[in-house]
Amino acid sequence: MNYGAVDIPVIETERLRLRGFELRDFDAVAAYKADPHVMRYTGGPESGFNAWKSFAAMAGSWVLLDSGYFCIAEKDSDICIGHCALFKPPGWPEREVGYTLARQAQGKGYAVEAAGAALRFAYDELGWDTAISVIDPANTASQGVARRLGASKERESVPIWDFTADIWRHLPPAQVLARKGAA
Repeated sequence: MNYGAVDIPVIETERLRLRGFELRDFDAVAAYKADPHVMRYTGGPESGFNAWKSFAAMAGSWVLLDSGYFCIAEKDSDICIGHCALFKPPGWPEREVGYTLARQAQGKGYAVEAAGAALRFAYDELGWDTAISVIDPANTASQGVARRLGASKERESVPIWDFTADIWRHLPPAQVLARKGAA
């Protein structure tokens, strides 16, 4: 029996499948959560029970929030390479799209592909009218992803829970297209 199960959407792109987490994904998540390079802007590496708690929180977010974390899997292998989130936990400034990729998946355009698909889903299916990304000021790679998605930095050094970050504002897809057409 599967208590509290919800139907988590599946989104497919050219190279990726965004889906709910499954127990078989834990080893991959634990590996990238333990990588200091991957986790340097998100509170540092996690291992053991802390990695399990993060994994369980990501998997369970859909039950509590009606949105949440997608496992990012390569479409051909269905192997987990990271996560992409559409969420707003209590105390969070606004609805956010967030993304983290395992080191071996970085630099291939996967973050833009996954976050772009997730944003389209948020606007088209969840009815969002705006979204942000909370980005560490030193995380230039994540800033580049946000820019490629049409976002711009709106506020600097915003206190959020136990850290500070910059807020990047995403426009709805129609406004991004209109802005690109005007350029």
